[in-house]
Formats: sequence, C-alpha cells, structure tokens
Amino acid sequence: MITTEQPLNVAAARRHFRSLRREVDGQPLVYFDGPGGTQAADACIDAMSAYLGTSNANTHGPFATSLETEAILDEAHAAAADFLGAADPAEICFGLNMTTLTFAASRAIGRTLRPGDEIVVTRLDHDANVAPWLALQEERGAVIRWVEIRAEDCTLDLDGLGHVLGPRTRLVAVGLASNAVGTINPVSQIAEMVHSVGARLWVDAVHAAPHLPIDVAALGADYLVCSAYKFFGPHMGLLWGRRELLEELPAYKVRPAGDELPSRFETGTQSHEAAAGLVGAFRYLAWLGRTDGAVLDEPGDPLPGEGSNRRVRLRQAMERIRAYELSLLPRLIEGLQQVPGLNLRGIVDPARLAERCPTLAFTLAGHTPEAVATFLGSRGIATWHGDYYAWELIRTLGLADSGGMVRVGLVHYNTADEIDRLIAELHSLTR
Repeated sequence: MITTEQPLNVAAARRHFRSLRREVDGQPLVYFDGPGGTQAADACIDAMSAYLGTSNANTHGPFATSLETEAILDEAHAAAADFLGAADPAEICFGLNMTTLTFAASRAIGRTLRPGDEIVVTRLDHDANVAPWLALQEERGAVIRWVEIRAEDCTLDLDGLGHVLGPRTRLVAVGLASNAVGTINPVSQIAEMVHSVGARLWVDAVHAAPHLPIDVAALGADYLVCSAYKFFGPHMGLLWGRRELLEELPAYKVRPAGDELPSRFETGTQSHEAAAGLVGAFRYLAWLGRTDGAVLDEPGDPLPGEGSNRRVRLRQAMERIRAYELSLLPRLIEGLQQVPGLNLRGIVDPARLAERCPTLAFTLAGHTPEAVATFLGSRGIATWHGDYYAWELIRTLGLADSGGMVRVGLVHYNTADEIDRLIAELHSLTR
C-alpha cells in the first residue's frame, strides 16, 4: 500500500508536463507563476484533444458521441467530488471559472436576503470573493462587515471576526489560502464561529487547491469554489455546495431546465472538452498518489482507482505535494531574505511555515515590482507583479501606489535548483 511517507518523485512528476521542456535563450523556462495558473498535465491536454477528436457533441442525444459526452461529464463530477471530499457528485457544479460561479451564486443568495441582513468579507481575499458580495449592498440592501488583517504577518484578525458576527449575519466569505501572500486561514475554526450565529460559510479554495488536501466536510464549509486551471487542469470553475442549500436557492436558469442538481446551476452548454481535461488532470493526480516513477497509463485508459480508492489516491497525492512543497519553502524564504533590500511579507517564522502555502510576495528597494518581474522574465523566470486581484490587501499594506509586490509561487513541479537560480538572478539585479 502506498503511504504519504513515500516522498514525491519530482523528476517523475515533471515528465508529465510537456511545457516544462520549453526554453528561453537556451535555458529552461522556470514557472514560478503558478498562483496565476499552473501548467496543465499532459493527461489533461491529451484528454481534451481526444474528446474533441472523437466524441465532440452536445448532451441529451440518442447517439454515440452525445452518450459519450454525458459519460465524461458524469465522470468529471464524480472525480471532482472525490477531490473535494464531497458526499454526492450532484453537489458539484461546473462553470467558466470561480469568479463567474461566485457572481452567479451570489445573485441567487441575494434573492433570499432582506435589507439589513449582513455579509462578512475580509481584507485578505481575492476580489472575486469580495466584489460579488459587495454588489449585494446596492442590489439587496445588505450590510457589509469587514474582517481586517494583522499586517505584521498578513493573517486574519479572528478576534475581529468574532466582533462582527451577529444575529443578522447571513453569510461569511473567506479564503482557504491567500493568493497573494500564501496565508492559510483556519477555516474549520472560522466555520464554528460562523455556524454559532446561524450563518453560512462560503470558502474560496482557488489558491489552496494545488497545495492542500481539501475535505469540505472537515472544513465545515457550506459552499466552496475553486478553479481547475490552478491545479494542473483546464480553464473551468467548480462550485460545491451542500445539497439542501443548493436545492433551496432560487437559481437563475432557462425555463425548460429542471430543478435537479447540478444542471439547475450549470446554465447553457458546458465546456465538455474542459470536463474531459479535468478528468485527465485527476488521472494525473491519482497516479501521483499511487506510485512514484512509473509511466502514466495511456490517455484512453480508465482513471486509476475508482470510487473510494480514487478518493484515497487523490488525497495521498495532495498530502505528498504538501510535504514536498514544505520541504522547499525554507530554502526559498532564506534565499529571499539574503537579497539586499528585499522585504518579504507574510509568515516567515520557520516554526509557522505549516500556516502558509509556498506563495511569497516581496518588494525590492530601488526597483519597482514591475521592473523586478520584467528583469526575471528576461532571464527565463516567470513571476507576477501588481496586486493579483488581492485589491484590499495591497491597499491595506499601503503598496497600491508603488505597484504592489512581486509574487513567486512554488508548485510540486518546481525544484531546488530553480529556487537557487531565482535567488542568483535577484542578487545580480541588486548588484
């Protein structure tokens, strides 16, 4: 039996990403841009191509390609439920991306609100988990309450959350992990606080999904959203909600559509090729949770491990990914701290690294974030600069007018050698 004590074989994993073979000026391209979207696993790419080449059709037709499309959609819902620890594949709803799904769901939730009902949002979140709820202030007369951050380590002020919760609180929107500074929020603790006042918890897990095992039941979430292009899959979004809550919401849908889940929230024709790619991404992760160094099965083969076995393998994959990334994190933090003039934000205490993802943001004295990212890009190292839609956080830190920060994000296909190359280039820039 495979256990998570077996370390991740990064060389074997990298063989399943054809994009990692790309070079810039004769050097391998280093992908530290994962927080904006990871590279797609070959199994995802091959599955999308195979679907478009052999099974492309719309649903509900009594012919081969339509029936094959429906089978792929069913498999995608089942695999996504296994990935998120959901009890029922029908609780999984697909959409264009997390932002679009959150706006759609917030409109439905808004129809249940009365003027004066309260929604809680945070200064740490991506704006996709803020702006949809702010819109309900104007549209439905909702009252918005804010949770501030502790600027010294970019963590949420949970005492402040306790102060804003009350009898009129209807929903709290929080991220599982910060896309800007990597902070992992104690969502299960937050869930207890939220449910103690009878409110619902909406969790943005977009940034956490490529780094952490997710179990919606253990988190205590009522709704959870993520995007597959952040965890080695295609551009599509996933919404999970407890069945009874999804069934109660007044969904916006066309009249012929029934009330059954998940179709009542999956408006219009879905991206069937993306669903096929999602299954391919889960095939890759299930392989990663099963073995190290073996050759991945052919794209047409069934996903390794069905049902509960697949769920176990997906969790083992994410636990193995987490352990590997944590092993790299001290090297990255210590290297960045040795660069003259570099100011690293967020949790940096070696004893607290389990409280963060391997996503780091910094400023460099004498250089704008854009200039730093451009310099690194010219050396074949992909990073981000700006606010990454963490709009409130960057303004709270007082960095909006100076261009935000530079963001470096590790995922499991990154290596120690790539970190060393980044640090060396930053030193050369400061010189």
